[in-house]
Amino acid sequence: MMAATSALTRPYPFGPVRLRRRWMSLPATATDAELVTFARRGASDGIARLVERYSARLYRYLLHLTSNPAAADELLQDTWLRVVERLDGYDSRQPFLAWLFAIARHRAIDLARARARETRALGQPAAAAENEEGERLEPLDAVAAAGPSPLEQLAARELEERVARLFARLPLHYREVLTLRFHHDFSLEEIARLLDVPLSTVKTRVQRGLALLRQRAESSGLNE
Repeated sequence: MMAATSALTRPYPFGPVRLRRRWMSLPATATDAELVTFARRGASDGIARLVERYSARLYRYLLHLTSNPAAADELLQDTWLRVVERLDGYDSRQPFLAWLFAIARHRAIDLARARARETRALGQPAAAAENEEGERLEPLDAVAAAGPSPLEQLAARELEERVARLFARLPLHYREVLTLRFHHDFSLEEIARLLDVPLSTVKTRVQRGLALLRQRAESSGLNE
């Protein structure tokens, strides 16, 4: 996770270093909704606190989606810029983190599609990619499948190294829901809203992802 650490300590326009001294007037126990309210009233302290509160988790999520530290770094800044632009559209009835991740995911998809267009413009049409299950990959999935996943580094901090490797090799649509559910503590309903899929689809992906991970663990002898 060295990349994540360095990315989050550099002085971004909305990063923690530059703004750390500017939120002293805000209550330490301010909720996300209260910080958004402060920000809407023109207090940059509100955004600064939200950046400090969620940038690490957001960077890990983007790194998981892109498998590219530089892309995750760029998307991290771009996501916070979009948050500032769209702050008036935030509905406080939904969790701020889910709204934040939704913006980040849409930006990651846009980046994947832009890269696909650039590849075609260079006369190198991107072939239809498939995962190891034989399923056609969407642009975002294809980006993540193009190289080794850094999610293994995240999982390795909490799981045995061999289990982490098995987890990193799961298809992206399984890794994503399992990451949101167990690493970021999203509810199944929140995941469904974030991914814009039916709740039943989320439940199925969680169940199948866990079953596939268990099956591969058994095949690798990890249950012995």
